[in-house]
Amino acid sequence: MGKALRIENLTATLGDFRLSSVSLDVNPGEYLVLLGPSGCGKTTLIELLCGLRKPTGGRIFIGGIDVTHADPADRHTGYVPQDYQLFPSRTAVWNLRFAARLSRRYQGNTEDRFASVVKMLHLEPFLSQPVQTLSGGEKQRVALGRALMAMPDVLLLDEPVSALPESLRDRVCRELKELQRELRITTIHVCHNLDEALSVADRLALMDVGRLVQTGPPDQLLDRPANRFVAEFTHCKNLWRVEVVDGKVRLGTSEIASTELQNGRYWAMVRPEYLSLDSDGVAGRVVESTRTPYAVLTRVDMGMCEASIADDRVRDTGDNVWVAIPAERVHLVAE
Repeated sequence: MGKALRIENLTATLGDFRLSSVSLDVNPGEYLVLLGPSGCGKTTLIELLCGLRKPTGGRIFIGGIDVTHADPADRHTGYVPQDYQLFPSRTAVWNLRFAARLSRRYQGNTEDRFASVVKMLHLEPFLSQPVQTLSGGEKQRVALGRALMAMPDVLLLDEPVSALPESLRDRVCRELKELQRELRITTIHVCHNLDEALSVADRLALMDVGRLVQTGPPDQLLDRPANRFVAEFTHCKNLWRVEVVDGKVRLGTSEIASTELQNGRYWAMVRPEYLSLDSDGVAGRVVESTRTPYAVLTRVDMGMCEASIADDRVRDTGDNVWVAIPAERVHLVAE
């Protein structure tokens, strides 16, 4: 099966910012989240894909067709920008039909498509209302409906829930994922929030300063980050400097040995949920114990370093504990 989207060595320059040799394949029906801090180039990449910007090098293929220099209307993409870019004084129904009129894919009657999109997104209650009178969540659905009216091969969502109240974001993300599964439409979703990304992604592509840093399933980026930036961006609180000597590194009472490890300094990382207290391990003292919505995070001073452990109960500051570090869960990245 061919790729729904292929990007080959794409480059672009905008003032002092440069998108540098980005290459990426996206499979048909995949939900890929383009993730990274503000200003790293996510929106620039999306605008290149939908034709709003022109690259200085590289190529873009959609459905096997080179669209690098094609007009936006000939790319068969549906684009939902951060601010939705709806016509505010026009009704929701006018905005939906406008997208169909612009699409070069349509021939003849669009009523079946219109009825399907309206039903799918529950737009009936406010179809006749001007967009400027709608809530943020309603505008978001109209913008998504407008993109779907063009029958896109690839759906491009640029920070689709950033304008919504926090109380709505989880629900809208669930709806987006359910809709994407129902339509089996290839989707690229831009965001900077890890929790949002994990709630929808089949695969993550993490960017920093105009480059793709690591691409893979969510578990791969969480457990085996390519470098310290990825580890920190995915909220790994346990990062320790270690030294490999003769293919071995000691971390507390755990020893890691591998013929693939070269002597030198590394960052050792292990996620808090893989550590445990009250077991044989490294002696430590509780520095802080804090309840979060997901678990209790306990910070322990182990002398050589501090560790953050995800646990199920709050402990008192100053308590003596033991931290078990499973060697198979420790991942090393070059310093």
